[in-house]
Amino acid sequence: MSLSAGSFQFKKHFFPQSLIEDLKASGEEFECAKAIESLPQVKYWVRNLVRREHASFWLPLAHGRFFPDFVCQLTDGRMLVVEYKGEAYATNDDSAEKRAVGEKWAQLSEGKCLFIMTMKKDAHNRDVRGQLQALIV
Repeated sequence: MSLSAGSFQFKKHFFPQSLIEDLKASGEEFECAKAIESLPQVKYWVRNLVRREHASFWLPLAHGRFFPDFVCQLTDGRMLVVEYKGEAYATNDDSAEKRAVGEKWAQLSEGKCLFIMTMKKDAHNRDVRGQLQALIV
């Protein structure tokens, strides 16, 4: 079953529901979801539930929990966790802590999990899809 957010049809979203949790039908996070959807290495993805400890994927922070934006299962069995940051937030202290925790989590998984904090364009001038592809290889 395809899911829609606006006129775009998401076919890889895991849950059969008519709305994807907390995702507007336009904007930068919507574009990130479309980039995730477009990757042939992505089998399924979900929009992570926000602040629902019993039903969400989260990572620990010094003063709370971090709920990344998207959780994906890749076709090779690995898990990909994606946090999207707008340019204004990409380099603040909160984002730095989240990036460090996510990268450490991925490192400790011994290759079973990947974490990325994406933005519209990175330091290598790659769009979100390019950033994701570079990590998944």
